[in-house]
Amino acid sequence: MATSPERDQLAGAYGTARRVVSGRFLNSHPAGLDSWILTGPRWHPVWYQYNLGIVSLADTPGLPPAKLHRPGVTHELTLVALDPEGGPYDARHLPDEPLRFLTPVNIVEQVTTTDARARELAFLCARAVVDGRLWPETGDAPDHVRATWRNSIHQTLTHHD
Repeated sequence: MATSPERDQLAGAYGTARRVVSGRFLNSHPAGLDSWILTGPRWHPVWYQYNLGIVSLADTPGLPPAKLHRPGVTHELTLVALDPEGGPYDARHLPDEPLRFLTPVNIVEQVTTTDARARELAFLCARAVVDGRLWPETGDAPDHVRATWRNSIHQTLTHHD
């Protein structure tokens, strides 16, 4: 995926985001389209890094079929808190082993779109987090935070139709 440097790192009042642009991490995720490491001390007092990713739900050789939440979805956006004991994580130099993350997963949303629009959605979500328009941490009000993400994601895709 060719990207421009100004679209590979973002900074805002609430944190930073850096796109994972190369390496074994991306190569080990054949359905992965885009991945970001988000860093911000305001989001939680103990963990401060998250991985935002978008994957294709299309059949991929070597992977089991995707679990679709509803018919017709094509992509899945996820946001997970990264285990601070494994970090800090640098998107430019990720370890060969899988990222260690905390459970439950913060955000999972399946959508119907194209690969290009899915990548743009990931970029826009990363931008919204570092600017404080979307909150990555779900601990205090998980239903509210997830509903806000869901509405924002679907409004963004509708707006860009």
